[in-house]
Amino acid sequence: MIGRFIHNSGGLLSQLRFSVLASAVQGRGNAWRACLGKICRTQYLRHYPVTLVRPDGSTIEIRYLEPRSVVQLPVDVNSLTEEEKRQRLAARKPKAKKIIQETIDDNFDPNEYMKFWSPPIEQMPTKDNGELR
Repeated sequence: MIGRFIHNSGGLLSQLRFSVLASAVQGRGNAWRACLGKICRTQYLRHYPVTLVRPDGSTIEIRYLEPRSVVQLPVDVNSLTEEEKRQRLAARKPKAKKIIQETIDDNFDPNEYMKFWSPPIEQMPTKDNGELR
């Protein structure tokens, strides 16, 4: 009897299978859903917000494992012009250090600065009549 029921209602069973499969496909979405989603985990989150600088100069905010302020992607040297290549190679070379020879001024005269830590003789306190001038 069950076999006859399945055989007789074959159209109904195939429609049921199709509706179950269609609902499973619709609920799944596409690949972009995971890209646009939010990380809902608040505890033990080991990613830090970091600014990523692309070779063309554009920036985006990403989450990175280490706390850094900026991460810069390398530039493809093969796509640069000859002048840009020369500029980059010149920036990599060590700069020639300029030696600055300092002259030590050793003609210090402390008598010039006596006025700052001792008052002049006219303003020195005296004990005339118990008053200070």
